[in-house]
Amino acid sequence: MFKAYANNNPQNSFLRVIFICAATVCIALAFNPFTHFYADVLASLRIQILCIAVGCGCVLLLLKLYKLGAATIIICALGLGPVLITLPKTDSVHARVLSIKQINVNYSNKYLTAHLSRLRDEKWDVLILQEFSDKNRDLLSQFVTSTDMFGYEEVEGIPYGMVVLSRIPMVYKQQVKLDGDKLGYLKLKFIYGDRLLTAFVAHPPSPRTQLNWQNRNALLAALSEATRQEQGLWIVAGDLNIVPWSSYFDWEQKQTCFGHSRYTSFMPFEKGRFILMGLPIDHCVMSEQVLLQSLAVTDFKGSDHKMLSYKISIK
Repeated sequence: MFKAYANNNPQNSFLRVIFICAATVCIALAFNPFTHFYADVLASLRIQILCIAVGCGCVLLLLKLYKLGAATIIICALGLGPVLITLPKTDSVHARVLSIKQINVNYSNKYLTAHLSRLRDEKWDVLILQEFSDKNRDLLSQFVTSTDMFGYEEVEGIPYGMVVLSRIPMVYKQQVKLDGDKLGYLKLKFIYGDRLLTAFVAHPPSPRTQLNWQNRNALLAALSEATRQEQGLWIVAGDLNIVPWSSYFDWEQKQTCFGHSRYTSFMPFEKGRFILMGLPIDHCVMSEQVLLQSLAVTDFKGSDHKMLSYKISIK
């Protein structure tokens, strides 16, 4: 009699309806196919939204809706798997390897001096710094004699807050402007062995407003078109402010850092930094002739982004 009462308890029925609706809404938002501003932003939070749905599924199990709870958890697991789990890869190792590091340092990073001193002594071929303040230009003087640089000379300025340092010859430098000095990207060419490697370096606006979202998409579309027109070896690198499952990420069929190894690079909270709390918005993308050999994603004190360190070679 008590069991029957518990099953028919109006409060339990109300909770079941609430959590069934919550799970349904979360799954619908996470996989929504729409491309307008709010839909794209919500789809970008797929990991976090599906984690909420998993919680709803667990509550449904506690409320003895076993089939619905299990189905919810399974659907969420199928959605989370591709963005959290990396399948093992076996890549051949080539002798001539190019080492690249990229990081959004944060304009107000108080540890930047120490970071640059450490990076000066590390081994790398190309170093990409984003959100680098013009006030910190003097910190780059320690690299003048050992690297080619774009963004150090005052005549160049630090376009879009980006500085690129190279220990291999940088033979071409261009600031591609889409909206004056407000929106654009860098196009650089390096001598890599006996070949030329083109690097497109960009930091689109964060899509916090609809205008920023539109500008981000315009810059990404311009980058995509530039890579399609590029005939030789190329890479795209930077904090692109987009997740790789967004419909506006146009390189899902290309070789990418995220495709090589799943990670989250943007961690908005100082405490509780783990994969379910972040977003993979820092990227490297490369042409078919370039092979991604390895990738490491590491913390960078004072920044809400992680550093991507990767090695590439020519196939």
